[in-house]
Amino acid sequence: MQSKWRFSTIIPTLLILISTGGPVSAQDVPSKVQAGAGFVVGVPSGEFGNYVTNPGVGITGHLGYRIPNTPAIVGVSVGYIIYGRETRREPFSLTVPDVTVHVITENNILPVNLFLRFQFREGRLRPYVEGLTGFHYLFTETTIEDIPFSAENDIASSTNFGDFSFTYGGSVGVMLQVYDGTEKRRTQEGTVKSVSLDFRFRYLNGGDASYLEKGAITRNDGQITMATTRSRTNIATIYIGGAVEF
Repeated sequence: MQSKWRFSTIIPTLLILISTGGPVSAQDVPSKVQAGAGFVVGVPSGEFGNYVTNPGVGITGHLGYRIPNTPAIVGVSVGYIIYGRETRREPFSLTVPDVTVHVITENNILPVNLFLRFQFREGRLRPYVEGLTGFHYLFTETTIEDIPFSAENDIASSTNFGDFSFTYGGSVGVMLQVYDGTEKRRTQEGTVKSVSLDFRFRYLNGGDASYLEKGAITRNDGQITMATTRSRTNIATIYIGGAVEF
């Protein structure tokens, strides 16, 4: 009972502190836009975690608008997470068996979410909480790449399977300011207000979707068979990146 009481009071207390903290100087030019990007590790949870046992890695970014005279930021967050990858070498074709290529199959998640964030406007250390809603696009893609590999050596690619699920969830995080441009903004409109390191934990509840696990595609006599899995698509993510405010 005591632990439940503590949990139920943490978020409201943090929201009160954020909404009352960090007064803006009358001479300051408040930030209007916040943008960030970084690396993310995704850990499937619940049913999704029963089928996909390995964590995924990827990148994510966000763009938000700060509502004037409030601690609220509204915006959009978009990511790209690879949760399964297979690589094999194959002959380029039946008629050209002496040329080999890399065939790479990747299982991916594209999370797209609208968010509402509450965060201190000022201070070197600025915690935040946010709520999100959006969708996951889960898809598997196979790409043929030349050997040796380079970014320009993609020969062909195809999406093998894809499905959508709606999502909702929340995040807690903290930004550590490493650059303060407040003084320059007082005399030069439009310069960067701050640059910060961003650390965040996020949990998204995903609806039912069909997807392919690693190794779910079998190949035989020029034909492929796909063993799809269907479940809820909950995922927890840990994020490390940077943020800039203008």
